[in-house]
Amino acid sequence: MIGDIIELKENHLAIGKEIFEILNTKLPLKSKHKFTIGIAGESGSGKSVTAFALQKILNKNDIKSMVWQMDDYFKIPPKSNHENRLKSIENVGMQEVDLVKLSENISEFKNGKTIIEKPLVHYKENRIANEKIDAADYKVLIVEGTYILEIDDFDFKIFIDRNYKDTYENRMSRNRDEKSDFVERVLEIEHQIIKQFKAKADLVLGKNYELLLK
Repeated sequence: MIGDIIELKENHLAIGKEIFEILNTKLPLKSKHKFTIGIAGESGSGKSVTAFALQKILNKNDIKSMVWQMDDYFKIPPKSNHENRLKSIENVGMQEVDLVKLSENISEFKNGKTIIEKPLVHYKENRIANEKIDAADYKVLIVEGTYILEIDDFDFKIFIDRNYKDTYENRMSRNRDEKSDFVERVLEIEHQIIKQFKAKADLVLGKNYELLLK
């Protein structure tokens, strides 16, 4: 998503390295196959920094990887989507995201499609465009997002077990988050949906960002 700022710190890279070492024992990363990794969790839990830290470690180990963000797959752009939520809190949920399109794009990557066309959100401009990704030379696709573990077609699944109350400071430090009773209601609804994905994960990151193998 254009307009999202990702700042990697040493602790993120350290976690990325630990995850890589686990992946190396679980997946034949040096084979000819393409692999997909899903990272799920609540708002502000560390999905993006974990994804990009892992990407950096994979690339350092000569395993070319890319990161996709679920936010690009919202059906309407961010500010318009927020206005839609204000009209009715019942609009909050997985139905806001085009998980069918995301699943199709993931399948295209795994099946070796060279050029993949996917949506791309311009946050500040509040619009959704399309981008064409040259995926030919990429070995690993990392997808991060709140609801992405609803999709089963991942080779390895990571869940960050930190709820919206645990991540309050993280959320307030981001330019696109705000404090309001309405936002907290939205996050509680999302929490009830997202917590169910923990059972699907191969690896869980705990409240202190520690790794918990299942």
